Amino acid sequence: MKKILSDIRLILLICVSGIAFTGCELGGLDLQEPFEYDYETGTYSNETKMTAWQFIQARPDLFSILKEGIEYAGLQSSFEQADCTYLLLADKAFNSTGETDMAYFSTHPLPNPNDPATPIIPETLTLYPVDQVKELLLYHIAKGAWTWSNLPASPTWYNTYATADTARVNMYLLKDRDPNIVFNNFDGHYKLTVKARTTNLKTKEGSYMHVLESWLNRPTKLQLGIY
Repeated sequence: MKKILSDIRLILLICVSGIAFTGCELGGLDLQEPFEYDYETGTYSNETKMTAWQFIQARPDLFSILKEGIEYAGLQSSFEQADCTYLLLADKAFNSTGETDMAYFSTHPLPNPNDPATPIIPETLTLYPVDQVKELLLYHIAKGAWTWSNLPASPTWYNTYATADTARVNMYLLKDRDPNIVFNNFDGHYKLTVKARTTNLKTKEGSYMHVLESWLNRPTKLQLGIY
């Protein structure tokens, strides 16, 4: 009898587990596949064994707009460097229509020559001046390889590859019940507490990639304390 009850419990557990996983799939929640397990360190490896540019091309489901923008601005080689921190903008950072998302296209409409009262909401970065796209993308590449192991716990400014004198990005490690890397959490930024969707992805050159679903706006001289 005990064996029969034990078998029944096992069958019920398997059924419940199957329903749970099916529910995740039906709800549109994809189970994250872990990286290859590193038995020497006892953790899952974060090595992508790709350049940032190769990684972007390998994920058209996430980075179709970013890929097009990189090609448009001729920045492919900028995404193949060592000692960098790539803040990769997912498509949602550009085209989300959520009321609080304030995606790049909706906050940077273009003039409509046929109807000045109704600006055009672009669907591609190629409609903007190439210099604007270049500065936007280079601002999302910080100098130095920064990730969980070496970021401070307080907001800190880092130089980027954009040319403006205010082209600095703010990063720090938020240590709470839901730890994550936070970006541009400063007064006046259009959205506070921008967190990464995915962090700590390592390129084959030793740079790091963090995936964002919100674009980052540059600070002003006043916000940087530059007078």
